[in-house]
Amino acid sequence: MSISSNLKKIKHLNLISLLKLDKFQTQMILTVVVALLAVTNLLLTGVSLRIDLSQGQAYTLSPATKKLLGKMKEQVTIQFFASSNLPTRLQPLRSNVVDLLREYERQSGKVQVKIVDPDKDTVAGQKAQSTGIPQLQFSQMEQDKFAVSKAYFGILVNQGDKKEIIPQVTEVESLEYNLTSAVYKLTRQELPKIGIIGDEVGLSLGQDPLSVVRQLLSKQFYVSALNIATGSADEKISSSYKSLLVFDSPQKEYTDLDIKAINDYLNGGGTAILFANGLNITENLQIAPARHRFSDILKNYGIIIQENLLLSTSAELVNFGNDVVSFLTPYPFWLKTNVFNPSSSNFSNINQLTYPWVSSITVSKVQDVAVKELVKTTTQTWEQKSSFNLNPQEIKQPQEKDLKQYVITAEAEKKGGGHIVVVGSSRFLLDRYLSRDTNNLDFVLNVLSTMASGGELAGIHQRAVSFYPLPDLPQS
Repeated sequence: MSISSNLKKIKHLNLISLLKLDKFQTQMILTVVVALLAVTNLLLTGVSLRIDLSQGQAYTLSPATKKLLGKMKEQVTIQFFASSNLPTRLQPLRSNVVDLLREYERQSGKVQVKIVDPDKDTVAGQKAQSTGIPQLQFSQMEQDKFAVSKAYFGILVNQGDKKEIIPQVTEVESLEYNLTSAVYKLTRQELPKIGIIGDEVGLSLGQDPLSVVRQLLSKQFYVSALNIATGSADEKISSSYKSLLVFDSPQKEYTDLDIKAINDYLNGGGTAILFANGLNITENLQIAPARHRFSDILKNYGIIIQENLLLSTSAELVNFGNDVVSFLTPYPFWLKTNVFNPSSSNFSNINQLTYPWVSSITVSKVQDVAVKELVKTTTQTWEQKSSFNLNPQEIKQPQEKDLKQYVITAEAEKKGGGHIVVVGSSRFLLDRYLSRDTNNLDFVLNVLSTMASGGELAGIHQRAVSFYPLPDLPQS
């Protein structure tokens, strides 16, 4: 039989006759199919079915943002001021911003998005200026000449008479964090209070070693420095503070009053993150005994910071030298790790953490205290304990028997009150030690979000830090 004759037979196949259906059964099947299509169409009406195939799902809102938008009761307006004469290189960025803003609008009926062009709308231009959104200056090549232009590229978020601005939207990577933080601030009656202890020496000298973290925290918390007075034994930390950041500083010596105030605050149900080494590392890299006396607090939680410094083969690149001679080298005392406790929610969107000059932590069981290890080093880690040499050119390679894994961050929660996270590095959050490849800020924001605001903004990945003192080198 030829192929052409077989094809003719296939063309004459009839599904109805093949299934031996009568006319009534055929009509019933068609009716059911039409009904199913109608019901499906009704169910999907108003539902946006979209698949985000962008790298890192750049246009998919995080669960924390969706949860916040879902609980909103008041109307919020987001106005994007984008000039029509933007440089060509910013046109794709404009589209990206608009796409993300539309996601907010789709997620909640309480969000209204407006895209305005101050170049064509003078009222919009005046509003941008009056609310603090500046004209940005751009330069680009046009016909073999540099041309300078000015344009608006900022966002205003309104809720009633309250407002928050994002003056320039040039990094879409941090936009969700900034936007959701703005909405969070506008829709809360009162921001949670965070107190910082241990940085007052730098502030008194006109320097702020925590300017980056302070700027980010202010997006969702009311942040203030705490200096416990020494004039009265009745001084205490107010319970209005939802959490504390407590730093071991080489310039600060904690008094009996300081330790008692922190202990009393925690015993009253307070929360805190403590950043401390087991030793005092001075600015000229000399080693001395620790001055913070945090052991008087931590012993009640089954946590001990050891009097050592850890080194690791997983290390950051650090620039050593002076104005004349300098060199870039992996510095084992600035270790990196991604060994996190998988049962903890504090590591949402956390890929890696950096610990400059870190001491190990040991934990033990204490009655009515739940204590757990949060972060460990890699197994290629060793310690200096009795004799210290921090010079990168004089660090001896370890023997295989000396390599092991250490705990460097732990968490403890006391039954009836007191919740702490202890980081074994006093410089973990300081501006000059932040790296672009790690998530130290994100980690602390996640912890504080859980401690102070019920986890409302935990897990929104932000990349707002533009100060990167630790450059990368090729593997070769």
